[in-house]
Amino acid sequence: MTQTTKGYQYRTLQRCRNEIRLLRILPADNNKKLKLLPACHVFHASLDEQPDFVALSYVWGSSTTQRVILVEDSEFRVTKNLYDALMMLRPFDDELVIWIDGLCINQSDNEEKSWQVDLMADIYSKARRVVAWLGPAESEDDSVVDYMNALGEKAEACGLDNGFETHQRLWHIMALFPRERLDLVQPTAMIELEVPSGEILKVSLGALRKSFYSISGWHGQENLLPVAGMERFFTRPWWGRMWVLQEITLPENAEFFYGSKRITRRRCTAALHAFCALRLVLMNIHINKLKPLNGYHFQIIEALFQHRPEVMLSSWNIYRYSTFPLVALLRATCVGSINPNRHGAHHLAATDPRDKVFALLGLAADRKKLAKMGVFPDYSRSCEEIYTTTMVAMLRQGHMSLLSFCQSPKIQSNLPSWVPDWSRSATHMLQDVRNDHVTLYPEFSASGPLPSHSKIRVIKREGKVAGISLQCYLYDEIHEVGSFSKRISSHVVPLNETHSWPVKWLVEFMRLTYHNSQRYVEFSDRVHAAARTSIGGVCYSENTEMVRVGEEHFLDAVRLLKNNIEKIKSNRIRLGLQQLWKKVTQIDKPRMKAIRSKFGSEIIGKSLGRLPFVTGKGHLVLGPEYVKRGDFVALIKGTQVPFILRRQSDGQYQLVSEAYVDGIMDGEAIKNARWCEANLV
Repeated sequence: MTQTTKGYQYRTLQRCRNEIRLLRILPADNNKKLKLLPACHVFHASLDEQPDFVALSYVWGSSTTQRVILVEDSEFRVTKNLYDALMMLRPFDDELVIWIDGLCINQSDNEEKSWQVDLMADIYSKARRVVAWLGPAESEDDSVVDYMNALGEKAEACGLDNGFETHQRLWHIMALFPRERLDLVQPTAMIELEVPSGEILKVSLGALRKSFYSISGWHGQENLLPVAGMERFFTRPWWGRMWVLQEITLPENAEFFYGSKRITRRRCTAALHAFCALRLVLMNIHINKLKPLNGYHFQIIEALFQHRPEVMLSSWNIYRYSTFPLVALLRATCVGSINPNRHGAHHLAATDPRDKVFALLGLAADRKKLAKMGVFPDYSRSCEEIYTTTMVAMLRQGHMSLLSFCQSPKIQSNLPSWVPDWSRSATHMLQDVRNDHVTLYPEFSASGPLPSHSKIRVIKREGKVAGISLQCYLYDEIHEVGSFSKRISSHVVPLNETHSWPVKWLVEFMRLTYHNSQRYVEFSDRVHAAARTSIGGVCYSENTEMVRVGEEHFLDAVRLLKNNIEKIKSNRIRLGLQQLWKKVTQIDKPRMKAIRSKFGSEIIGKSLGRLPFVTGKGHLVLGPEYVKRGDFVALIKGTQVPFILRRQSDGQYQLVSEAYVDGIMDGEAIKNARWCEANLV
């Protein structure tokens, strides 16, 4: 059986032999036609027989701009990006055997495409070498790759290809102490660095110091980091695609082609880590005002390109020593920022939304278990079915916390409310994850101690998943929604409101506390609750890790409100604040220093995309702006934080979002809980 695609007839592959198609890229020779058009022959090979080939990793690019190549003397239309890659890679005098997904897989045959995609992990791991094509370079960027090769070589010698946390700490010390004092340190001294494998790597302190001074920008260096050029390199479309994570993680040998230049994966990793280490050092110095910085330093601080390449280039090193389940991979690749203009692009994208799941299965440690639960590449199924099946599998594995990924608006509009839309980035959640991308922190226990396995029941209609039933406690209702009449966009705070916005945010929380006069005995109780809820009960520690908030922001809130008392229109808040001010200045006078700037910036960060609410029982709530009056505050067994549910006309519920609800985050509400089954649709 043969199938025809764009003039070339695909012969059927033998699935029982794990067959793939390979291409022989022909050299140009003296044939005029071949000089203008890349040409190749196709042959079949069994992966089980270990064929010798190179694999291409690339971005397909726009299909509106196409070029012609020759496949078995037939014209075959490909995207311009693939055409450029073939023109660059084709050999001068010998044949190149290569695997390219767009040519080697019959894209019009969903059955073949599904099982070939399932083989891609084996294809990329068994390739002799993987070539990542970033695309044509701008004329000045050849020197950037040359610079990164030189920097990467020095950084690699210092162990920066394995990570940069230890280097960052040492470079921070070097930045703060005069060079003359550090030069007294024995230059041949060795330091020990732990690499991902757990092994100890010995590195010359002199080499580490030399690599820092070469790019630090404090000592009159002339060959500093080409920040703009590195940004162009690391923001090529390749870095933002979901499929390439697997393609760059699995092979033993990989290198990047950018225009006519190349750099190995290891060297590229070391160069990026040198940049990241220096950037974090400079950010710490700037935030804490430890030392004057110059324009070069601020150019590095303001750069926003490093998150995606850091995910890509760290994965291959980590994967050699540990693997992750699908839930961890989804968390690592589907989390973003609510304000990407400020924080840079994070999550990885896919043209076909189903590939947000399919592209990770080859890396997933639980791939075989998931296949038995219906999670495997199958392009005959819809995106809704793939995402729903994946979420059911995750919930049955006990990952109830993924309900926090359910955010609005959803790009895939037909998804149930309890199924995350993996095609968009999840932003601004109450908790972060540890390095395993599974363990949540800081810990909450709104629903009590977590069970070893959370029970869910899948509801099916006509053979399809229609909803789930889980153990739920409907605790309270949203009574009032906070409002800001002059707020133009919830996703950004204008620069001219940087100082006034935290005050407005706190005052609105204070206003909502008066809904239930019995809940707050003293005025100070209102301030405590407003201070906690205004930042979702968490803040960042000195080492930038999220931690639970105690009462440390109470005085910050009092001082912030008192300094802006003339802006507060409510007489009862003004009067209560004046009386409280007298008390705290008498009792806590030694501690009443200037407001910590972090509190104001934390309020701004937590206010993006959110609003204050108050429940019928008087609890202050921080939740997304699409929560409505009458929505339920619910506790779901197996989760750490409360959720907002919306009752439907048929008695079932939609999952709206997670929420911070002051006063019930540590299990206070479940003492007399009436648990029941709730159906989510």
